[in-house]
Amino acid sequence: MAEERLSRVFLFHPDKMLQRRMEKLFFASEVDFSVFDGAPTLEILKKSPEVVFIDKKMLGIFEKLPKTLVPSNCVVLNSGDPSDLFDTFLRDTRCNNVIGMKEGEFPRPWEVLHTVRRLSYSYKAYGLRNLLGWAGRIHEAWITCTEDLHGTVDWVPTFCEALGVPPKVRESFAELSHEILMNAVYDAVTDENGNHIYAKDRKADVQLEKHQYPLFSIGTDGNLLAVSVRDPFGGLRRKHVFGGLSRALVNQGMIDTEGGGAGLGMMYIYQHGIASFFTVKSEKMTEIIVAYDLSLNRREFSTLPKSVHFFIE
Repeated sequence: MAEERLSRVFLFHPDKMLQRRMEKLFFASEVDFSVFDGAPTLEILKKSPEVVFIDKKMLGIFEKLPKTLVPSNCVVLNSGDPSDLFDTFLRDTRCNNVIGMKEGEFPRPWEVLHTVRRLSYSYKAYGLRNLLGWAGRIHEAWITCTEDLHGTVDWVPTFCEALGVPPKVRESFAELSHEILMNAVYDAVTDENGNHIYAKDRKADVQLEKHQYPLFSIGTDGNLLAVSVRDPFGGLRRKHVFGGLSRALVNQGMIDTEGGGAGLGMMYIYQHGIASFFTVKSEKMTEIIVAYDLSLNRREFSTLPKSVHFFIE
């Protein structure tokens, strides 16, 4: 008879204050959890938790545990240098989520719960409403052509200015919107044979058919500013995300431009938000969401380890 599962979520972290904060969060949200001071072991993980949170320093230990015996989703809590992180993610398909945080501080509660709900409860969380909640102000637009793309990018700073964000953030979000929309309009679109129609010429004027339209969203709840682009092709792969980030970080933050498809500019996306969320339904949908914390000054933001989440549905 199979051994009874202890909890849905296990936390392995040596910081007692962080443990207590996470315990309160999981208790309040009615998530079954167990907390451990030491590194994950095969004996402990035989209880088959669905999600394992670990300190980044324990990632090498987790990676050595056999995938067939420990198939759990691994969420890495990182407050240090991420340069060697995504190479490990490329090798180990159990690792698709890293939560960045300041040294000595705690992971963002909304991000922890968002991750647990999606990994453990199969929660479908498309669009910005699931991040921004009932108080969020969200604007959406279908992008039908190149003119729409450029018009939307030109409008983004106006929205940001009305929100009261600094000029550098306005410019940053316009650039970010341009990058993700270019991926959706030029790189993601394929014909019935899977051939990329517009990827060879990013300067061409494009008029999309209705079934090819990507959906652009921008919104805020007063604390977060977030942008989202969803295309109906689902061509993004985890190797595009983690491969691009791994190569770029090894090359001192150079933006990756290899490979083709919606994986272009992953480092660019990574650098423009505190958290990036990639959701893929193969051949059906790719959604990229990037969130920025409005409470941070630009110096804090530039040094803060970033979060990356890749969800396959």
